[in-house]
Amino acid sequence: LSEAVLAEQRATLLESIEAERNPQLLAIMQVAEQHSVDCLVDDDFVSLGYGNTAEVWEVQRLPDPDQVDWSRYKTVPMALVTGTNGKSTSVRLTSHIMQHAGLRCGVTSTDFIRVGDTIIDKGDYSGPGGARMLLRHPETEVAVLEVARGGLLRRGLPIPEVDVALVTNVASDHLGQYGINTVAALTAVKMMVAKAVAEDGTLVLNADDVNLVAFVEQFSEKEKNYLAAVCLSDGVETQPAALPARIVWFSLDESNPVVAAARANGQAVCFVRDKQIIYVTAGDGVESQIVAVNDIPMTLQGAAVHNIQNALGAVALSFALGVDEQAIKSALVSFNSDAADNPGRGNLFNYQGAQVMLDFAHNVHSMDAMAATLKNMLADRKVLLLCQPGDRSDEDVRMLTLSAMAMKPDVVWVCELPDYLRGRELGSVPAVITAAVRETGLDEAAIRQAGSPLSGFEAILEQLQADDLVFVMALSQRDEMVGLLRG
Repeated sequence: LSEAVLAEQRATLLESIEAERNPQLLAIMQVAEQHSVDCLVDDDFVSLGYGNTAEVWEVQRLPDPDQVDWSRYKTVPMALVTGTNGKSTSVRLTSHIMQHAGLRCGVTSTDFIRVGDTIIDKGDYSGPGGARMLLRHPETEVAVLEVARGGLLRRGLPIPEVDVALVTNVASDHLGQYGINTVAALTAVKMMVAKAVAEDGTLVLNADDVNLVAFVEQFSEKEKNYLAAVCLSDGVETQPAALPARIVWFSLDESNPVVAAARANGQAVCFVRDKQIIYVTAGDGVESQIVAVNDIPMTLQGAAVHNIQNALGAVALSFALGVDEQAIKSALVSFNSDAADNPGRGNLFNYQGAQVMLDFAHNVHSMDAMAATLKNMLADRKVLLLCQPGDRSDEDVRMLTLSAMAMKPDVVWVCELPDYLRGRELGSVPAVITAAVRETGLDEAAIRQAGSPLSGFEAILEQLQADDLVFVMALSQRDEMVGLLRG
């Protein structure tokens, strides 16, 4: 480029920087930090405090910091929830627990943003924008924020500090996007939430997840190496960011070695013993028998093992937020696997003597969990409805189909998703699904085709018999299906 062009570009850049300058904003942020007041900033607004103490200004109309009553701004208890699967269920269950504790809980998720029983808006609010909206809402008394991988990679942590963070699990999903090509790298992304945990906060982790266990063990080893380097040399300048001092591990098995070691070290743990959820407090090691697994409706009498894990994580998270045992127990036994309490996640309906389950099992890990649940449920005949969006690779579609077939269906409906072709030709994805179903040896006469999930579902209902079990995995038209089941 010529010197004249470079000079012009430099001038344009300097003009843009000058236009973006906002000394008043920097002053507000600096004084807020001095007063330990939380300050949330976006392109349009600035706010101080959370919940009923939150005050919001337009970014170009900020007050003089000296005229602000800094003592009026307060925080609220907050938690982050992430993981490959179980995020939404864990967030909704925790919100239900907070309600039983007498608190108006605000939640953000990939489905909606809600305060108490009121849905503020529907859509994907698992990023910083949803967090700001929720924390500025005057009725928010406690906040539980779902955090997705994409939001963490694109925008970072939604808020700088929370009381507790929960990581449900890590499994292969969306690899190859944003430069994340391995499960180990994905684990590091999920564990970013640990950086937001306050110094006296708590990190809740799944001890049955080998990826999380390996990450913590490797991180601890790095800290040991750092300390050794400090002892040997003065040349070390930076210390690795430490994990929170308090980690609460949970497991389906009391004898899990990570749980056993943590308990021996005086840490709080949560596990299942004799089909009972047990919580052990830190330090004194006092055991609390919370509730029987079979008394939690969303576990489907223990058949939905993944929801037992979700319950364990929510119990540990709630104890970390100071909720009493009775509120946790009463919430667990009243949280149903239906479209009201947990829409789109393992929703079970009774319809003319048959059972119908709707779920958005969006990856192999979640489909494995659902297939294991359905395989354990008794039925005279099992029917499966499958569809997949066009932005999945052929191998991803194939593997998810093979996973679903583990439920041993007698009939499979393969459906097109016209609104989710995402660059594919009509019939392309159903062809991949059908080929994968054939791999399992299902009779050709048992494979049916439909132009949409709803048309396939309507055909299933017409042929439904008492004691059938139907599993519907559909991205779209779930509300219409629920309407048919209720109608």
